[in-house]
Amino acid sequence: MTTLKYILRDMWRLLVHHWVLGLLTLITAGVMLWILGITTLFSLNLENLLSRLESELIVQAYLVKDNTLDIDAIAQKIQSLDYVYAMKIYSPSDSLAKLQEKMGSQSRALEMLGDNPIPYNFEIHVHRAEDVEPLVEELNAMPEVDDVVYAGMVVRRISALSRISSRVALIMFVLSVIITALVVYNTIHISLYSRREEIGIMYLVGATRAYIATPFVLEGTLLSLLGAVIAAAGIMVAYFPGITLIQSNLPFLNSSLLTDRNVILRFCALLAGFGATLGWVCSYLVVARFINSITRPE
Repeated sequence: MTTLKYILRDMWRLLVHHWVLGLLTLITAGVMLWILGITTLFSLNLENLLSRLESELIVQAYLVKDNTLDIDAIAQKIQSLDYVYAMKIYSPSDSLAKLQEKMGSQSRALEMLGDNPIPYNFEIHVHRAEDVEPLVEELNAMPEVDDVVYAGMVVRRISALSRISSRVALIMFVLSVIITALVVYNTIHISLYSRREEIGIMYLVGATRAYIATPFVLEGTLLSLLGAVIAAAGIMVAYFPGITLIQSNLPFLNSSLLTDRNVILRFCALLAGFGATLGWVCSYLVVARFINSITRPE
């Protein structure tokens, strides 16, 4: 208990006596973690947008005109395919009614067709854009299927965009983490370098490595945690007004954006935890390096 008291006292002394370097560490950690948080949220929103576009891709499969077909059996056969996410069956009368609704006042022209020419058809949704092409190949191979309609070029472009965005999001996240870690590490390194004489004196008077390192590690962890909290507050202040602005100008993106305040709060809590962990790791590595250099025999 006494040891903990002295460790906390030394940590407080370090914060007060070297407040300029502490403030530098706090500001740097806050800015870099804010950039990391905003970058991650941007990547998540982009992934949500592409996932929604992929879920809205539709493959329309039209059956041959044959009254002897077992529609339920064909439906089960298509539903069992790995690529199928959801499916809806349209009878000829359902399809005609849907077409009349789309045509509006011009639907009277359909009366000139006589008998309903539209066969049974299936509206099929897939998991991902890259599943469309294999699904179309399997549907075309079925003797019961007469024609398959889908937006081929759109599917290929969304599939390519999805692959590219996933890689870009991963690269952005990794680079943000690396840059944040390096900046925080170097800032804490500068802060501790100015106190290297204190570390040497403490070692010479008989302090253990753990006792020497703990106040510095706790200081770095605390400053990084406070920086992460500031970054999280900055994200809450900037994110929702930004989302509101996007929604007012691009309303078709409303369902693709992360707007749940609880989700963003949990994300900010994770960011704070990440900031504290990052500060602890960086501080420990820097202090361990200094202690090793001091205790290394000449």
